[in-house]
This record gives sequence, C-alpha cells and structure tokens, in this order.
Amino acid sequence: MKTLVALTISALAASALAVASAAPANAGCQAGWTPWGGGEICDGPVAPDGNFERCQSTGVLGFGGTNCFIVNVGSAQPPRVGP
Repeated sequence: MKTLVALTISALAASALAVASAAPANAGCQAGWTPWGGGEICDGPVAPDGNFERCQSTGVLGFGGTNCFIVNVGSAQPPRVGP
C-alpha cells in the first residue's frame, strides 16, 4: 500500500512539473471574437526553407472547423503570428 501511495504521489508531481514547464497555449496564436462567432490563427515554427504550418479555426453560431496548411514566410497573408 505504501508503494502504491508513493507511486501515485510521484506521478502527480511529474505531471504537475510537465504542466508548469509547458509553453503557454496561445504561443504563436492570434484570436478574435464577436457575439456571432470568432476565429484563431496559429502559426508553427519556421523551417530552414522558410515554410511554416498555419492553422485557422473559425466558429459561427455553434458551427466551425479548423484548416491547417503550409505557408511561406515571404507570401503569408496575414503575416506570420508566431513567436
């Protein structure tokens, strides 16, 4: 029983450390909201060739979705939001 308690405490401490050291959820994201809906653009890290992944999410009156695609830094519209 003592082993089970010690194992549980260790697991909780490890998960708390992982959550505390994680990057904020909004790193590289920009969002907007209105009473009728909203959206968010999140940009991933830039690769050596200048490309990055952009995900755009929208929601309107309970309906929405997410679309992710590859964009080049030079032609991104709107410009890159990332850190």
